[in-house]
Amino acid sequence: MFFGKKKSSTPGATTAPTPAPSTGKVDLKKSQDALDGHIVRLQKEKGVDLTKHRARVFVALDISGSMSTLFQNGSVQSTLTRLLPIALKFDDNGELEVFVFNHDCTQMPAMNIHNYKSYVQDVIIRNGYGPSGGTSYAPVIRQTMKAYDDGSPYPAFGIFITDGENSDPQNTDEEVRKSSKKKIFYQFVGIGNEYFRYLQKLDDLDGRDADNTAFVKIADLGSLTDNQLYSKLLEQYPDWLRAMGIK
Repeated sequence: MFFGKKKSSTPGATTAPTPAPSTGKVDLKKSQDALDGHIVRLQKEKGVDLTKHRARVFVALDISGSMSTLFQNGSVQSTLTRLLPIALKFDDNGELEVFVFNHDCTQMPAMNIHNYKSYVQDVIIRNGYGPSGGTSYAPVIRQTMKAYDDGSPYPAFGIFITDGENSDPQNTDEEVRKSSKKKIFYQFVGIGNEYFRYLQKLDDLDGRDADNTAFVKIADLGSLTDNQLYSKLLEQYPDWLRAMGIK
């Protein structure tokens, strides 16, 4: 597992405000029940049985400077809590692997049932990875591709959360093409009011072995019910599994 302190020379580094504590609005058991119900619906609608599916589940979390408000008001903590049930359901070791990125990328200690309630403050912020810098996608795709191209029998399902356009479209194109040869799927989630021109066009990227990316724009993650959230996150993943011959 990769984990290191952010260098003090990081361009644009700022002292992150202390995020709001968990508000209690997220009921983990309720979210788990909603996910189970959605998996049953997926089996009926798409014919893909995910009830016993195993995958390495990870989140790639944008920590660029523009994410500061979402860290401070508790939105990031609530979002990660709502993603944890996917890992508890699918992940081979019941953990949500977390990668944070701006113009660089670092893998954090995993989020799990023991540390999720204050994960943002106790793990991300306390270890010096508050919001700062710009937004590049290629480094995190490169690092996650390397992390999960390890011969495991399980695919990797990544949820990629960002609030802004990337400054490295050509490099990202190259890394996405490389990742399409691997058993790794990226569900991009654009949050906020950005147009996300790059992500909107990503489905049309040529030169890939498989279409291993999906994109959904959600202005306010907190406005979605658990059913709506899991529906959006898992909409195209079963199609990719079928195309790759993965059960």
